[in-house]
Amino acid sequence: MSEKKNDTEITSFLLVRHGESEANAGAYFGSQSDAPLSEKGRRQVVALTQALREVAVDAIYSSDLSRARDTVEPLARERGLPLVTTPRLRERDMGALTGLSFEEAKARYPELWRELVARMPYAAPPGGESHVALAQRVSSILDELLEKHRGQTILIGSHGVAINHMLRHLMGIRDPHLPLWFSVDNASISRVDLHRRHNVEAPRLTYTNRVAPPDGTPMSF
Repeated sequence: MSEKKNDTEITSFLLVRHGESEANAGAYFGSQSDAPLSEKGRRQVVALTQALREVAVDAIYSSDLSRARDTVEPLARERGLPLVTTPRLRERDMGALTGLSFEEAKARYPELWRELVARMPYAAPPGGESHVALAQRVSSILDELLEKHRGQTILIGSHGVAINHMLRHLMGIRDPHLPLWFSVDNASISRVDLHRRHNVEAPRLTYTNRVAPPDGTPMSF
């Protein structure tokens, strides 16, 4: 549904992080492995689905990893919308660190660990992605979705680090060295509204990291 106010076209992105996964619960790098939702994560999905039941959405996309797909699939099913999955919305590929606990990674790769903690933009695990590479990957699909769904509300199921880079891109932050990071908890929703008028796109960060009440009380998003 196209939304216009005073000749301003609004395209909204709702970015949903997956519920708690077994990797989150076990404090290890899930990366692009298919770590499933934990029992807590499944409960979070139920609460999230109930809380969003009155929110209008035009299109739903997701990472093809099951923890993200299973988080937003109920939202798509309730609305009768197709769920489009793609590896381009996956979490950062942590390469050789995938499956390692944080403590194991710190012990085996102390220099790399220091670079990761410092969020150095070009540092990458062996066989994995840097922040810059991840940003390029998710930014390209966001640009495509914006052109395809102008004036609509797009819901995206993805992952914590990936959503950080989506938020940065949608807000027009292009400097990879700028140390601006967002809290993105499991089963949280972040929203950016892009206001377009006279071919000028003005982003508004409406909210970040909004978590649905455990009882599923409907929320205004």
